[in-house]
Amino acid sequence: MKSTRFFKAALASLVVGGLFAGSARAELFSEIFDSAGASNNFLVTQIPGSVDTITFGYDYSANLIPEAPGSASLPGVFAATRGLFIAANDPPLPATTGAINGINVTAASGGVAINFAQDITMRFDMWLNLGSIVTSSTEQALFGINTDGTGVNSRTGNTQTGADGVWYHIATEGGYGATSTTNNSRDYVNYINNTAPASGRLDNGQAPFLTLFPSSLPVAGVPANSWVSVEISEIGGNVRMSMNGTTVFDVANTGPTSGSVFLGYQDPFSGSLSGPNAFVVFDNLSVSAVPEPSSIALVGLGVVGVVARRRQLSNRKLVS
Repeated sequence: MKSTRFFKAALASLVVGGLFAGSARAELFSEIFDSAGASNNFLVTQIPGSVDTITFGYDYSANLIPEAPGSASLPGVFAATRGLFIAANDPPLPATTGAINGINVTAASGGVAINFAQDITMRFDMWLNLGSIVTSSTEQALFGINTDGTGVNSRTGNTQTGADGVWYHIATEGGYGATSTTNNSRDYVNYINNTAPASGRLDNGQAPFLTLFPSSLPVAGVPANSWVSVEISEIGGNVRMSMNGTTVFDVANTGPTSGSVFLGYQDPFSGSLSGPNAFVVFDNLSVSAVPEPSSIALVGLGVVGVVARRRQLSNRKLVS
């Protein structure tokens, strides 16, 4: 019994003390978007035909947006209220019509998309701005994992072509129909390559969104006008996406199992232009390796060895 208690205590100390925690958070890539130079760590791909704004190192305090929550873990390191700003389909007046577009910003090294060839966790802060009155067409944040970075993952009408990886679109204002049978016509969509699994289509009026975002203005159930902490984890062939610690999607990955990560934005409709209050800001992006079960098992065996050695020494004392 004492040995069992010792094993549990030793295992707990390893977890709390950082052996598991350190391996679980082995950082592979990070970017806090403090300056324009952050653009050197990304590939930017766009669907041509619209006027978009992409600004690295943007000072979002100009829009009265407070510091992103993830910056709290970087005291004295980050430049205050700097991030990645993206606005879509916003040509100068007197233009009256826009274009279907899409923007992907993909993690890269030396101009080549990074291949994270293992289980990973992607984290970032996101601010979807809408303003207090809906005056523009539906727009949406884009983000995901396991992309090759060569095309644009975006909703391009009722279907997508050329998309890859596990990725998501999050609509700003709940504008998609709650009963639509069109594969990509929901407010929260989880894509695998070009299609969404049956469990990957949710409306802003469904759980958990009314509880998760009860006071979003001007529409409840959407992550507008507030910071949202997003996490995507791929572990053992399953991909889970959470917002503010609440699981939104959890699906088996039937697509690519390695590739880069991306952030993005789009206006998926050409019938209207974006208003000045429609944009997204991203901050504090990180990608970490998830430890393999085998590494945890090896540590467990090490603890078992310690327990066995402790018992052996105890028995010797009893004999003597």
